Amino acid sequence: MLTSRLAPRLAPRALFFSTVTKTTTGLVGLPVHPDPIPALISANQAVLERLKEIPHDAGYRINAEKVANFRISKAQDSNGDIESVEKAIACGQIEELIRQAEDEMEVVEMFINDKLWEDMRPTEVVKKVEGNEGEEEGK
Repeated sequence: MLTSRLAPRLAPRALFFSTVTKTTTGLVGLPVHPDPIPALISANQAVLERLKEIPHDAGYRINAEKVANFRISKAQDSNGDIESVEKAIACGQIEELIRQAEDEMEVVEMFINDKLWEDMRPTEVVKKVEGNEGEEEGK
């Protein structure tokens, strides 16, 4: 039991050690983030905000929004449990997820600056009919 004289000096250290879950990501150049869940949410919200500049029916925007919204949802539902976020998203450590959102922002910027949606053409789907293999359509 701590004496009343030592308790004030040791209590902050005990609190610190109980909240630290890891000291390294094990990945060169990727340090442990001090507050990763809010950072993950913020990075994905920033992506969503920039995606608004891309036409709503662009395939890239649709899919990037789905990914960002999914990650925000899992982070918000985690109750501060980093491991549950990593498990639910299943795309690496939370620091990697933050980096992925930052990298996605660069792709969004490129997509907007180059107006890449203008170069996208709808893919024509040709229905294959049994018994007509090799025949040209319309004959």
